[in-house]
Amino acid sequence: MRVVYSKKFRKKFSKLDRKLQQKVFSAISNIPTGDIKKLTGKRTPVIYRLRVSKYRILFNLDDELVKILIIDSRGDVYKNIGD
Repeated sequence: MRVVYSKKFRKKFSKLDRKLQQKVFSAISNIPTGDIKKLTGKRTPVIYRLRVSKYRILFNLDDELVKILIIDSRGDVYKNIGD
């Protein structure tokens, strides 16, 4: 499965400490397993949420492509979906 990272994700990811970066990278490499939920609503394409500690990672999932959209704390991540 190929993983593509958005510019927004890379910017936020670079600000995290090394230990958390390793946890996030490990969780992403294990997609589609982990604490993943499909977000509700009428979004196209469908957005999924991956939980890592107090952070949430939003991503799209196609047959062979995972597009990582954004990572943020659980209180702020859903505010940035439309951006």
